[in-house]
Amino acid sequence: MLERATVDYQNLSERFAEQPSNYSKQYCSIYLSRLKAMEEFLKERVSETWGDKYPICKLYKLVEENYDECVVIGTIFKNQKCKPSILRQLAEASQLEMQPVFSRPDETDQLFIEDELQRYHLIGNIDSKTLVTGITCALLGSDIGKGKFQVREYLFADYRPQIDRPIYNDDVYLVLASGLDFVNSHKFLPNLEMFIFWLSGMLGCGDTVSKVARVVIAGNSIKCKAEEHFSSISLTARVPESQDTVEAVARFDSFIKQICQLVAVDVMPGKHDPSNHILPQKQMHFCMFPKSKVYKSFTPVTNPYSFSLDNLRILGTSGQPIDQILHYSDLEDPLNAMERCLQWNHLAPTAPDTLGCFPYYDKDPFILDDCPHIFFTGNQSQFDTRIVTGAKGQAVRLISVPQFSSTFEVAILNLKDLSCKPFSFKIHTS
Repeated sequence: MLERATVDYQNLSERFAEQPSNYSKQYCSIYLSRLKAMEEFLKERVSETWGDKYPICKLYKLVEENYDECVVIGTIFKNQKCKPSILRQLAEASQLEMQPVFSRPDETDQLFIEDELQRYHLIGNIDSKTLVTGITCALLGSDIGKGKFQVREYLFADYRPQIDRPIYNDDVYLVLASGLDFVNSHKFLPNLEMFIFWLSGMLGCGDTVSKVARVVIAGNSIKCKAEEHFSSISLTARVPESQDTVEAVARFDSFIKQICQLVAVDVMPGKHDPSNHILPQKQMHFCMFPKSKVYKSFTPVTNPYSFSLDNLRILGTSGQPIDQILHYSDLEDPLNAMERCLQWNHLAPTAPDTLGCFPYYDKDPFILDDCPHIFFTGNQSQFDTRIVTGAKGQAVRLISVPQFSSTFEVAILNLKDLSCKPFSFKIHTS
């Protein structure tokens, strides 16, 4: 039996586990609470960058104040002609018109800035292709009439403060996996078994494996693709689980049980797992894991998921927010989208516009209060990683965690120096 490395673990995902108590509010409330919280961060950035040279003006006072140049703070709305619309879906359901197929962002996209009372069309020095709806920002420019604001420069909240990274005297590893797709596990069962054998030390590499302190499985463990059902305009419509899904849950429970006997494991839900569809996703229920739940080393967690290992702050999602940003912008690299999230200081800016979320009205849980040391996203087409740095020296390791069912790879992160590499469980045949 291997002697495992140990770390001080703390789950920091309380804000993702809380749900609003009042569901009668409009979804605009989340934008208002987001803007209210982000306004303070943006004013700090305005002061640091432009000083007090330009007045900060509310949008509804632009005409009244008639400044030559000023700063406005608000939320970006990106008008995309072919973006899915609930009104168009209702019309289609009534056979009133066809829903156009959404394509990549193009030159017809328009940006608007909104606050509590007013909206302005943005023109000038601002790139619509790399932005999405829901970002809060500060714009320097001028009102040119007819509801248009000429942008000269713009700022985002940028990276939050970051606590000091803990010092390790020896290597300690965190393993990140995603997209196990147990509905189709019969197609790659030997690869899953090899993963367990490796964690047990049966494949050698004992010096490395014994230093694996924790495993995080980042979503889509039951299936990676939705089953075909009749289309629905509801984000919360109840879809009965198929027998294949029920059997896959049982196989996944047996798989997790084996890992729990070796090392601590956290299981996040994903887009196609048996959990609530809208974000934040609650942890998958213990009743799904009758074999695994008896082990203290098993922890079902939320999506997004925030935790610390010896005060090393780690934050990640199962992939939905990053996938949405890539879909509705010109960004093509998941790491670029993750870096933008840090600059925008928001984990899921497209929620609730194109990504379902609970109707929060007091506090937006996706706002980043501090800067993580590691930021990962699951269920990506391939492994990728790099370190990005903020203006005040914040260093963040970004990790694109590959989908195991298609790549047979996991990501291995060394907590000592934040180095990260893929590890393959592909079986090579001669």
